[in-house]
Amino acid sequence: MNLRLSDIKSVRGVKIVNPEVFENRSFSGVSIDSRKCGVSDLFFAIKGERFDGHDFVSSVLSKGTKCAVVNEKWFRKNITKAKRSFNKKCFIVVKDTEKALGEISRVYRNKFVIPVIAVSGSNGKTSTKDFIAEVLSAKYNVLKTEGNLNNQIGLPLTLFRLNRKHEIAVIEAGTNHFGEVEKLCRIAEPQFGIITNIGKEHLEFLKDIKGAAKAEGELVEYLEEVYGTFFLNADDKYLKKYKRYKNIKTYSFGFTGRADVKAKVKGFNRFYPVIEINLNRRKINIQLNNIGYQSSQAALCAAAVGSYFEVPVHDIKKRIAGYKIESHRRNQLRSINGIWVIDDTYNSNPDSVKAALENLKAYNTGGNKFVVLADMLELGKASKKEHTDTGKLVRKMKFENLLTFGQDSYLTFKGARGVKNNFHFSDKDSLLSYLNVMLKKGDVVLVKGSRAMKMEEIAENISIT
Repeated sequence: MNLRLSDIKSVRGVKIVNPEVFENRSFSGVSIDSRKCGVSDLFFAIKGERFDGHDFVSSVLSKGTKCAVVNEKWFRKNITKAKRSFNKKCFIVVKDTEKALGEISRVYRNKFVIPVIAVSGSNGKTSTKDFIAEVLSAKYNVLKTEGNLNNQIGLPLTLFRLNRKHEIAVIEAGTNHFGEVEKLCRIAEPQFGIITNIGKEHLEFLKDIKGAAKAEGELVEYLEEVYGTFFLNADDKYLKKYKRYKNIKTYSFGFTGRADVKAKVKGFNRFYPVIEINLNRRKINIQLNNIGYQSSQAALCAAAVGSYFEVPVHDIKKRIAGYKIESHRRNQLRSINGIWVIDDTYNSNPDSVKAALENLKAYNTGGNKFVVLADMLELGKASKKEHTDTGKLVRKMKFENLLTFGQDSYLTFKGARGVKNNFHFSDKDSLLSYLNVMLKKGDVVLVKGSRAMKMEEIAENISIT
C-alpha cells in the first residue's frame, strides 16, 4: 500500500500530531477493526451503530499500532493522556472520522490511473458487480467490492485495497437516502457506471419509485459532469431518458427493443436460464449457473461491459457459463432431503418479491410450489398498500400455497384471500412445523423477507417429517 502522511496532509482540516513517528513511511493497510489492526496499519476510529472505535484507540495503540485517525472531540478530551502515554504515537485529528475515511481514500484512489466502474440500482447490484468482475478478470487484474460493502465506510475500504497490479476496479454503490450515491461517486470518481434497474426500494426515505429513480440517477448526473460512460439497461423505462444526455456516452443492453447488446431467455433447464446473447454480430447460447431471470440480466450486463472493454467473446461466454454467484442468501438454491429450497432471505422489497414469484412460476418442476413471505421493511407509508398488493399478486399468479409471517405480512395474507392454502403465522416455529408437515419430495419452497426478519431460520430448518 502506497499511502503516506504526506498524502493525508493534502486533505482539508486534517491536523497531524507527532508526524515524525511515521514520516517517510508507507502504511501497510487501513483498518476500522481494533482486533485486526496491524502495527503499520492506519486505524480509523469510526462510530457505528453498536460500537465507537474511539473506545478502542488506547488498546490498539498499546498493541503496537503507531497511527490512529480520531475526531477532535476525543482528542481534546484525551490530549493529556495521549501526550503522556502515547508520545511515540501519531494522531491524525479530524472533525469527522467517517468523512475523513472517504476523503483520504479518494486521495489514495487518485494514485491509480485505471478505469473505475460504479454499479448502483434498486435490485441486483451485488450479483451484477460480481458477474462483471468475473468477465473482466478474463483479461484484466480486477479489484471489486467484496460482498456488499457499498456504503460510505465499505466503499472507501474497498478503494484502500487498490495496488499497482490492478488494471480496473468494479465498485458497488448503495443508497437509502438522497445524496448518498453522489457522495460515493465523489469518493470513487468512476468514469463508468451502471444502474441495474429502478424499483420500489427504501420507500420510507425515498417516498416512491420516482424518488428511487432520482436517488439512483445521481450516478448518471455525476457521469455527465465528468463526461463518463453509462452502461444503459434499455429495458428500464426510468433509465431510457439518459440516452438523451449530451455529455455522457451510452452503451446499452437489453432483452427488448433496441440495444447495443441484445439477448433473450430461451427457457429454463429446471431452475437455470438458457440465454442467447447477440454479441459482436455473433449469437452465443449459455446455460447460466445461477437461477432466476435476474441472473440473466446480470449476465447480459456483464457481457456488455466485457464487450466494451474488448474481452474476447469466447472468454465472455466461458466466464458467464461457469460463474456461480457467491453472494450469501441471494436467490440460493439448496436441496434438502429431496425438497428444493430457494433461500432469498437477504433482503426484500416489492419488486424483488415480484421477481422471485415470476421466477418460481417459470421453474420447470414437477412438485408443488410454496411461497413463504415475511415483512418488507423500510416502506414507510407505502407499506400497507405494497404488502396488500403482494398478496393480490400471489393470487393472480395462481400459486396455491402461501405462508406469511410478520405484522405487515398479515396484509399480504389478507390480500391473497382466495389462494387455496393461505395461512398467516405469528411465530416462526408454527410456520415451520406446518410447512414440514405439508412438504413432500419434489416440492419447491421460496423463502423471502427483509434481513431483520431473519427468515433463514425457516430456510435452514426445512425438512420432511
